[in-house]
Amino acid sequence: MRCIYCHKRAGLLRRVCDTCAKVIAIVERAGGEVGMLGIVDIFVAEGITKEQADAVLDAEIDGQPTLRDKMTSNIANTLMRNLGMPGRQSPDDVRKIRETVRSGGGAGTYSAGQKP
Repeated sequence: MRCIYCHKRAGLLRRVCDTCAKVIAIVERAGGEVGMLGIVDIFVAEGITKEQADAVLDAEIDGQPTLRDKMTSNIANTLMRNLGMPGRQSPDDVRKIRETVRSGGGAGTYSAGQKP
C-alpha cells in the first residue's frame, strides 16, 4: 500500500510510511508550544529532510486542512491566549486564508501591473 502523504511504499496494511509517521508524531508532540523554527530544529535532529517534512505538512487528505494549517492555528491560538485574547483561529480558517492568498484574491491584494 502507498503512504497517503508521500505516496511511497508504506507496507502491506499500513497507510502511512515510517518517515511520515515520525513527522506526524513530532507535530502532535509539539502542539502549539513550539514555533515553526523550533519544529524545523526537531526535524533536523530526527534526520528528516525539508522535502519529507513538507510532503506531510502540505498534504491535503480528503479535502481537510493540512497539518501545517493545524499547526498555524495552534500557534496563533496560543499566542492570542497568552496576550489575553480568545484564540478562535480554526484550521479551516487558516486553509481559507491560504487558498485566498494563493489565488491572488481577497481584500488588499492587487495584480501585477497595478499600483498598490
